Amino acid sequence: MRPISVKVGKEFTLIPAGCLHWPIGERDLLAAWVEELRSTPHAYGILMGDSLDVARTHYRDYARSYRGDDNSQEAFDAYVTEEVGKLADVLRPVASRILGLVQGNHYWEYCDGTNTEQDLCKRLKIKYLGVMGLIQLRCHMSATHTQSLTIFAHHSGGTAGGRTTGGDVNALTRQEHAWDADIYLLGHTHRRIAFKEPVMQLSRCGNPPKVVERTRVFVRTGAFLKGFKDTEVPTNRKYAAPYAETRAYRPTDLGWVKIHVLWREKKAGGLAYPEYTLSY
Repeated sequence: MRPISVKVGKEFTLIPAGCLHWPIGERDLLAAWVEELRSTPHAYGILMGDSLDVARTHYRDYARSYRGDDNSQEAFDAYVTEEVGKLADVLRPVASRILGLVQGNHYWEYCDGTNTEQDLCKRLKIKYLGVMGLIQLRCHMSATHTQSLTIFAHHSGGTAGGRTTGGDVNALTRQEHAWDADIYLLGHTHRRIAFKEPVMQLSRCGNPPKVVERTRVFVRTGAFLKGFKDTEVPTNRKYAAPYAETRAYRPTDLGWVKIHVLWREKKAGGLAYPEYTLSY
């Protein structure tokens, strides 16, 4: 976990990208995300894990259990680093707008113990947040008054979610039981879900205090990898079915969610409150 703090303006847009799965993900869609982030005023991106499609956790565990062939490991490392470089080239035009990257579960671990997510961060000079990111966004309302928002970002939320939309929603809302944040971001399930939930609280100042409303935002960040192949199943060679097809999952929800934030000047109990607009 790596908490970070970033200064933002009174109006900005968050455009997280989940599950790029380079190089087998949809490259045209990734190029469109890069352009969206580049062209949207005051926009910030967060990479939500599975930037590359290399090896799932169980595969890495099996590979790591055999330590008798360093040459093969080094050869595979060289191949993987080449793909990391290609992805970095695609993302480099918007690297300055990416707040950080959280680790997914499809990374590759190099001989030295580092992984492809860390490698991508080093190449782009962006912050590596580990398996969980806590990002504080600070807005200076005036010379003496600062407001802030907290983003909780995790690839899976500690669970795979579920096969149903309800399971995904439950996994999202469970995060607020442990972490007090304003915006909760999860990836992993390749769904795009975005909704707002109001909660009531007392203002932090004033005597007596006022009852005020606080909005929390919950987002599953979508994906850039198709779940099904529209191809003929061969009979003369092995057919590697996509994971979603093998497990009979729903099709993946390609794309991303935009979270527009506007700090309103109206105050309650001495505080200004953000207004959120969610769009696909």
